[in-house]
Amino acid sequence: MKVSPKQFIKDYIAMSRYIALGSLDGILTVMSISLTAAVAAIAGGHANPVTVGLTGLSGGIALALSNGFGSYIGEHAEEEKDMRTLENKMLLNNKQLNDTIIEEKAKYRVRLSMITHGSSSFLGSFIPSIPFFILPDIYSAIAGTLIICFVLLIILGSYLGHISKESMKKTAGQIVAVGILIVIISYLMGGGHG
Repeated sequence: MKVSPKQFIKDYIAMSRYIALGSLDGILTVMSISLTAAVAAIAGGHANPVTVGLTGLSGGIALALSNGFGSYIGEHAEEEKDMRTLENKMLLNNKQLNDTIIEEKAKYRVRLSMITHGSSSFLGSFIPSIPFFILPDIYSAIAGTLIICFVLLIILGSYLGHISKESMKKTAGQIVAVGILIVIISYLMGGGHG
């Protein structure tokens, strides 16, 4: 099944809630990893922003791969189940829908899901890491990352509230509350309690 780049982009955008959720995963995960690593580095007297940035980014890459391949495995299993169910309803033998347009469309949906989940998680992970690579000291990098993360959380929360036809402020507030909880836990885990 051939899909034009224009159609692929249209299909990718149609999965916007998954893009938002993958981005949210990336932002919250890297914010947590980076903040914990930064606080631990400060407490240990070895606060190198680039090292903290690499730590957060490596966690983000792992998350993106995990989300992408996890999506592939889960979606593939679901599509296979649906094809076997359809074959049963059509009184066909097992795997008779293989090598048909039905299977090709299922494979496309699986690949699109994998790319959507993986790339959105990576993008959400990459952006919060940037301050650690461009700002001169650890405190500026932490502040920059927190500002970027909370602005993105408000934007994503508002967007998710909009597409769910619920209060954008309420949804953004809920997501920001989770972000604040993660900041507190990361600070305490990094050694900021003592």
